[in-house]
This record gives sequence, C-alpha cells and structure tokens, in this order.
Amino acid sequence: MANSMPQDPQTTLLIVDDDLAVRESMAAWLEVSGYRVFQAADGISAIEHCRLNPPDLMLCDLQMPNMNGLQVLAIMAKEFPNLPVVMLSGQGEMSDVIQSLKLGAWDYVTKPIIDIEMLERAMQRCLERAKLIQENCAYQRNLEAANVKLQQALEHMSADEQAGRELQFQMLPENGAQFDQLQFFYRLLSSSTLSGDFVDYFRIDGNHIGFYLADVAGHGIPSALVTVILKNTMGRFLNDCWQQGDHLLLDPQQTLSRLNNLFLEGGLHKHVAMFYGVIDLTENKLTYSSAGHFPHAILFEQGSARYEGYKSPPAGLFSQANYPNHECVLHERFALLLISDGIFEIMPQPSLLEKEAALLAMIDSEALNLDDLIQTLGISIESSDLPDDITFLLLKR
Repeated sequence: MANSMPQDPQTTLLIVDDDLAVRESMAAWLEVSGYRVFQAADGISAIEHCRLNPPDLMLCDLQMPNMNGLQVLAIMAKEFPNLPVVMLSGQGEMSDVIQSLKLGAWDYVTKPIIDIEMLERAMQRCLERAKLIQENCAYQRNLEAANVKLQQALEHMSADEQAGRELQFQMLPENGAQFDQLQFFYRLLSSSTLSGDFVDYFRIDGNHIGFYLADVAGHGIPSALVTVILKNTMGRFLNDCWQQGDHLLLDPQQTLSRLNNLFLEGGLHKHVAMFYGVIDLTENKLTYSSAGHFPHAILFEQGSARYEGYKSPPAGLFSQANYPNHECVLHERFALLLISDGIFEIMPQPSLLEKEAALLAMIDSEALNLDDLIQTLGISIESSDLPDDITFLLLKR
C-alpha cells in the first residue's frame, strides 16, 4: 500500500543493520515514500556517518556484532541528543528495548517488520517532535539574544529610552501569526516610552496553542523589566516542555500559580494582572485561567458577545492565591478579545458597569478588526498622552 504521508525529499534517514537483506528492503520502501536513505552495516560505520553528515533520523538494530545498538545509542545520546533514533528489536529483546528507551531512544519497532506503515508512523512522530524541538531551540536562542540586548539598553535608559522601546517590541510575537485556522493580532499602545503590558502566543505541541496578555502594575522602566522576566520565564517553560517533557504550559492554573510563586520569591515588588489560555485544536476547547485580568475576556460567537472570566488577585501579590481553570467549547467561527484595564481610563461612561456594557456592545462580529475598534473607541494610535498602557489581543477563527 502506498504511503499516505509523502515526505520532504530532503528528509534523510540512516538505516543501521548488519543484515543486508533487511537494510535494502527497508531502504527500497522508504525511498519510494520520499526519504533520502543511507545505510550502515554496523555501529562503527553509523557513528562515523553521523559525525560527517548527520541524518534527520536513524533506524538502528539492537543486535549487531562489534558494536550493538545500545552502544550506538549511548554515543548518539551524548553527541547528537536531538537526533531521533528508532530502535529495531526482535521479539525476545524487550529488556534491551526498555534499556534503549532509558538511554534515549525516541521509539522502537519490533522485527520482523510486517507492517511497514507502522514503522513510518513511528518515524513521522519522531520527526515532528524533532522539528518542534529545533524550532523551540531557535526560539530560545532568539529570546536570549533579545534579552541580552534589552537588558543592556535598559541599563543605559537615561541615554536612550527609545532603543529600549524598540528592543522590547522586538520581543513581541509576529502580528497576524496563524496557527492552523487560528489567527492572532495585537495592538500595544504605551503611555510612556516603555510599556508594562505584554502579549505572546506560541504552539505548545501539535494540538495546543498557548497565549497570554499581561499587565504589570505601573509603567515605564520598572514595569518593562518585569515583562522581560515574564517573557524569559514563559520561554523557559516552553523549552522545558520540549526538552524535558514538562507539560506545565498545558495547565493554565498551574502556570499562573508557578508564576505567582516565582514573582513572590524573586522580590519583584510588582504584581501582574494576566490572562493565560490554551486552545485545544482537536477538541475545539479553550481552557483559561485569570490572575486579576480585567476587563474579562470577550468571546463573540453565534451572533452574540459575552464576558469570559472571574474575579481573582493578580500574580505576585498573595502566596495562597488560586487561579482555577475554566473551560468553554469553541464554535467553528469565533473571536476572543483581551484588553488591558487602561481602556477604562479613556472611556467616557460615568460608571464601570456602563463602560463594560458599552465595550461589549462594540463587539458585533467574528470578523472583528482591531484598528476599527480602536477608532470606534476614539483612541489615536500616535497619541503620547494616554493615562495608562492599553493593549489589545485578538484571536479569531
């Protein structure tokens, strides 16, 4: 049967097996599936090949003369920790399979391989995971470089605050970024050169997208420094997810609780209002937690808008604060809008309840456009005299 998932022609495989017939039969099938296949008859040759030209994935037999699969794996785990290795084992080698997984094998398939498509599915899972790890490493490198630049600029802020502003904005995500059918937009309007508001969104894994809006108390340099810490901390959580299998970011309640503890332990003397949500693309479900975020999120679907949220203290204020998860099923088309509380300072309505009602009435379509909303609110994007930072984060499908 033909492979249902054609591969990138540049995807390279290394098959390591002392049995020539097994190697060539697997190579023939996988080349038809679109892979570029190399072969090695023993572990020593395989290691030499990887040192000269690392493949995207290795298929390695457990039982080989001179250097067995476990010995190969030990060297690979040390020299090429992010290169996926799938072990090929006989039916009676389960103890070795367990040992190989402990040594760092990404998966295993038993021999003889009757269903080659099962092997391909295992390979596909490993390649997707390796790609996400690679993307996350690049994300982490860029984040660390941006952090260094921003910290340097902040230290010389009296000489050049504008440089710090430009670097802070470089840490923001791509505006209009799309994850499958989800699209994210934001506008960050600062009341001073540097902002205490921040937004970010990212793919946690193949099925989950995380996003947040944070509003640090105050504005200017001290609050901007906290946004740097927040961005760096969330980046570390994401790195832990892919490097160590830590799924903290899939649980908004636990994520905000961890941030709350870190802010308190770090002695920042700043509290942060924050909404953090995770969208499950498979289940079409939003799970969110709120640390004092206000106004509540606005969800528009099926012709009407409603507030989603609850009262809670900001992060970094109380050690026993609780940020429970709330869930809601999302329809095929929806728009979710987050706004920082600076919005209420420029609205003309006399009471908070009237401001909330007026804001809700402005959200009348899944095709919501942030620039149109800002114009309706009477805000000038170029204005330099805002009483507080105002940030909008919109996601829609």
